[in-house]
Amino acid sequence: MVLRRGLVVVLLALAGSPGCTRRACLESATSAPAGASGSSTEGALPSSGSSTGGPAIAGSGSSSGGFANAGLAETPTVSGMDSDMQRAITEADIVELGVKYLYAMSKSGTLAIVDVSVPGQLALAGTTTLPGAPFEMYEQGQVLIAMSNEVVGPDGGAPVPVPSADAGVPVAAPGSDAGAEVDPAADAGAGDATAGPAPVVVSSATSAAAFTDPNSAVVLALDVRDPSHVATLATFEVPGQIADSRIIGTVLYLTTYQNGVCDGCTGGAKTVVTSFDVSDPTKMQFIDQVTFLSNAPAAYNLAWGMAWQRSIVATTERLYLGGQGYVDPANPQGQSEGIIDVVDVSDPAGHLGPGAHLTIPGPILSRWQMDESSGVLRVISEQGAGFTGNGTAAPEVDTFTIESTTSFAPLGKTTLQLPEQEGLRTVQFDGTRAYAITFNQTDPLFAIDLSNPAAPVQRGQLKMPGWMFYLQPMGNQVVGLGVDRTDPNGDLNVSLFDVTNLDSPTLLSRVAFGSLGVTEDYQILNYELPEDQDNIQKAFRVFPDGLVAVPFSTEGTDGTTACQGNAASGVQLMQLSGNTLVKHAVLPVPGNPKRAIELSGELLAVSDSDVRAFSLANLDVATQTADVGIGTCVTPTLPGQTGVGGGIDDPVGDDLGDDQGQFGGADAGAASGASPAAPAMGWMWTQCP
Repeated sequence: MVLRRGLVVVLLALAGSPGCTRRACLESATSAPAGASGSSTEGALPSSGSSTGGPAIAGSGSSSGGFANAGLAETPTVSGMDSDMQRAITEADIVELGVKYLYAMSKSGTLAIVDVSVPGQLALAGTTTLPGAPFEMYEQGQVLIAMSNEVVGPDGGAPVPVPSADAGVPVAAPGSDAGAEVDPAADAGAGDATAGPAPVVVSSATSAAAFTDPNSAVVLALDVRDPSHVATLATFEVPGQIADSRIIGTVLYLTTYQNGVCDGCTGGAKTVVTSFDVSDPTKMQFIDQVTFLSNAPAAYNLAWGMAWQRSIVATTERLYLGGQGYVDPANPQGQSEGIIDVVDVSDPAGHLGPGAHLTIPGPILSRWQMDESSGVLRVISEQGAGFTGNGTAAPEVDTFTIESTTSFAPLGKTTLQLPEQEGLRTVQFDGTRAYAITFNQTDPLFAIDLSNPAAPVQRGQLKMPGWMFYLQPMGNQVVGLGVDRTDPNGDLNVSLFDVTNLDSPTLLSRVAFGSLGVTEDYQILNYELPEDQDNIQKAFRVFPDGLVAVPFSTEGTDGTTACQGNAASGVQLMQLSGNTLVKHAVLPVPGNPKRAIELSGELLAVSDSDVRAFSLANLDVATQTADVGIGTCVTPTLPGQTGVGGGIDDPVGDDLGDDQGQFGGADAGAASGASPAAPAMGWMWTQCP
């Protein structure tokens, strides 16, 4: 056994009276070489993937059992379960809407509470300072569970600056002047959510600096009963950087990345899942933890982000953690580049159980590539997509029968027939259908029939300029948010597709907007769009009445940036009606617009600096009815490109890593193609006594 530092828990009384402090005692089992951990292989898979049962839990007390398979992914309830057993799945966000108040996080380090009971008469009810770089939060009645990165330094004190090739050089819209510089050395004050001015801290959680970042994160429980006096109820130090989270029922599942140099981190690169009991948010409790040794390279891709980063899909039974596996950049062909680790979360009390480890042909670069439906896992991936813009093989559809959380049996597969070699960009599942987007110079949309999961069938395809970043199915129609640098009307667009006949999908309507003259897609993805591909659905909204709202940042015709309040940035409005999309006004919003909420005839637009209300009485006119300042605009930054290729349009295929990359464990699956000399991937289980 290896004793290592775990979570630091600080419980504070509501009125700020002295609380108690304890250090969570966590034990972790060291990973064993492949085949020596006590794990059982559930049967070799064909070249499309392999499934390895999870190893036994070493002294954790965690539950490896579970309820019957529900077969529903990211849904509020599970059909067939008693009402007292139903567990809602909730995602965190930077904006939460309560009964009376809107809670908004700003990258500048503030949490604002805005009274939206009369949307056209917004009132700032209170603000407080959050430590570090605010990540996301959950609204739990009168308690907010807030998460922040870059809070605790390597010695447990204040965070330290993270060096990078472009440290202190914000990147504004292409061709514009950079905004105010970031001061990463500012003291964040880890334990007090109400102390001092907000320091501007840029998180390295999804940047190239994550491999050397010594700072760690925190989870805060905040009492917001009195918005003018927000009180800290609990502070949990979480070693490393927060990547994603879910609340299932009354349990918070937190996914973090540890690089071995941060406070409380040991060993090499790891992906860690930690569970907390939030049944009473005022008394959050640590429950369980499981660690996956990373075998991804120490690399950053301007298009797809960190090589270690995992994408999460949640059901009430399982967490799926998809990502990239070890690939030799000198000889990538024929190797399985994707990994999916499964965690058993069926225990309502939050104890974690082992699950299968799957290898698939290509990397998982977004959550939308994985889907569980009716006892079947469906995955679409492409070899080479993680390190070259056009991939190195055709995308493949793979299905697996879920025999149990620890056993996935290969069921069916098909390889998409491409008109030419192109890179997989976007995937969306919708019941018995799936849609895949590839891109080179034009964007084919492929329709896939999954009505028989044992025999997936490629149906029709549609070519169009540009490519779709996100697809939202709506029955026999699909609405897509796209990118097209060649469009003279703007490099962003919203498209409407008819998919009634899967053999012949058609483009019904397209509305373009955004910047002109941008030369690289990654600049659009990192600057103009408000979220990455895993989270874009939180910002891109198609409301039930057909109103479409897209927050975006761009450079004005006068050269001003979103942080300078230009009228070009804001929320683009459109109306979906029947088979048409109609373009309407841009609602001007300064401070990098992030979210749009339709409420009582008004549109609430939220940015890092403002919450603004606009009347929706006339969609062609931007009629502002209220504005509240909530923070300071932080100009988006692009990471340094040292050792990194040219991003999404790089045809060379050198984006995977640099000569300084360090690797963790190799995939233990028989079909992985990993070097036998590479160390083994394993789980490490931890549990407080």
